[in-house]
Amino acid sequence: MNVENNRVPLEVNVNKDKTIGRRGFLKMGMKAGGSVLALSAIPIQLLAGDAVTEDEPLAQAMGYVLDATTTDTAKFPKRAGDAGATQFCDNCSLYGAEADAESGPCSIFQNRMVAGKGWCNAWVAKA
Repeated sequence: MNVENNRVPLEVNVNKDKTIGRRGFLKMGMKAGGSVLALSAIPIQLLAGDAVTEDEPLAQAMGYVLDATTTDTAKFPKRAGDAGATQFCDNCSLYGAEADAESGPCSIFQNRMVAGKGWCNAWVAKA
């Protein structure tokens, strides 16, 4: 066996031209922009996870209830009185759905769904 005939060439062209041209750059930018636009069209309700329940630790700490009329006003005096009687999740600025929606995402609960007629101590009037 002749060793010289089975030799691997020492010079191998490793540097292939990987530069991106202007046209390729623009195509890539259009694809990325289209992807962002498509993702932004997904309603926030679809991105929100499951509904918040009253027995979760954060919900208990915030005094969250599915029905605002059942709020313990001795423990959460913010809900007491005439002003408190008008406080519901669906008229809170942290509520991410329309005012007449049955449920919607709340930013206090990482955009998880809360009842529109619910209440928690983080309630803030819509501007």
